[in-house]
Amino acid sequence: MSKSADQTLSFEEKMKKLEDIIQKLDSDEVQLEESLSLYKEGIKLSKECDEILKNAQLEIEELEGNNDD
Repeated sequence: MSKSADQTLSFEEKMKKLEDIIQKLDSDEVQLEESLSLYKEGIKLSKECDEILKNAQLEIEELEGNNDD
């Protein structure tokens, strides 16, 4: 999947894709090369999901700060 296509995935879609990768890596049928590729993709998705969560947390904190007025 291209980088721009990954950017259009929702948080939930990225998490589902990450879960699928974990299941594949847990299976004994994945070759070393594919495992490495899946691992890299999983790390990338994990970082993207983490960034989405951090941004959501900042937005919530910002909204809560605006309510203090």
